[in-house]
Amino acid sequence: GKGRYRRYVVQEVALSAMMRRLEDVTELPREELEFEAAAVLAGTILMAAGVSGSGPDSHDSSVTLSTLLPRIARYRDEFYDRLLTRMTGDHAVRLRQEARERKQPFGGARQHLNAELARRRASQLEHVQLARIFARMGFAEAATRQVNVIPTASARMLCQIDCWLTELDLAIRRGTPEAAKELIPRITDLLHRGIECGAIIDPRNILGFDAHFSLFPAMENSVHDHRADELVRLVEQICNGYARTWSEFAARDRQEVCRVVSREFEKFASWWHKFAAHEVKSVDAIDSFDAYRAASRVAEALNLWHRGGAAAGDVAFWAPHAEMFDSSRAYALVIEALLEKNDFVASLALMVHWLSQAEHIPLHAGENSFHDLA
Repeated sequence: GKGRYRRYVVQEVALSAMMRRLEDVTELPREELEFEAAAVLAGTILMAAGVSGSGPDSHDSSVTLSTLLPRIARYRDEFYDRLLTRMTGDHAVRLRQEARERKQPFGGARQHLNAELARRRASQLEHVQLARIFARMGFAEAATRQVNVIPTASARMLCQIDCWLTELDLAIRRGTPEAAKELIPRITDLLHRGIECGAIIDPRNILGFDAHFSLFPAMENSVHDHRADELVRLVEQICNGYARTWSEFAARDRQEVCRVVSREFEKFASWWHKFAAHEVKSVDAIDSFDAYRAASRVAEALNLWHRGGAAAGDVAFWAPHAEMFDSSRAYALVIEALLEKNDFVASLALMVHWLSQAEHIPLHAGENSFHDLA
């Protein structure tokens, strides 16, 4: 009723790291190692309780980690010193000798914990990175084997999304847009589930915290949240997946399917746009409505290309439709799609058309480059 914290949550990885020393150090009695692990757990609880305080109003805005942590470290070390002073027997003699050698009480157990946590973190990053590389290469089974080593839901879900995005890309390259169309709802559903269960960062955090993770209320104790970059990358890839699938059906004059993909893309763009991530300077997020409008123009252009036949390779063919090319992105997406279909004549005609509009539409804007396409 007084608004004080009454519960402490310890992560399983910290507990297992403390207990790992009981397996690694076999030359010492197990009961002594258990006592030292318990002491380190108590010290960890002391530090965490000091940082969180007794309740939400414990620390005001003037308190920072740089001013708080030295005080916490002092009473944590005093706790270890008092505990060591009360101990007797051979165990106490060994620990005092160890404290002199390692320059801190209970130094063996404390340093083992820090080293074990660092090792596990490095191993986790290694497996996650390998899983993403395998996923983007199209080796789903190898990616799954790597990510299953890590007991983390976020890693598994992000890896699965990467695998499906790769399958989507391969389906479009193979000329099977039906398979791509089936994959996109699965990808978006898993993305939403990941956000709802906390495995993927809540998009509101990007605008609310400027894509930073707050280690402590003071602004100087915040760090850039890499999970925001991960989410922005996924959203951009999903938008590209919608656009390429839509374009592929438009190039085949499958108007009914185009309308379905268009509705789904617009729904996804509306969902992402409300978080205003594109307004945050600390992340390079796309405006999903801009992506949707550009995809619409690309689909329209490719449908014209399909109907125009041989005439689509003539510069004059594209002149009446100049209004659909209102940005570098629109030109670049259509030309890239035509190049993928090996229609170099139509691609060249559109590039000449873009060149003629260079005074109004830049030849280079962001990732869209006339020179790269040339």
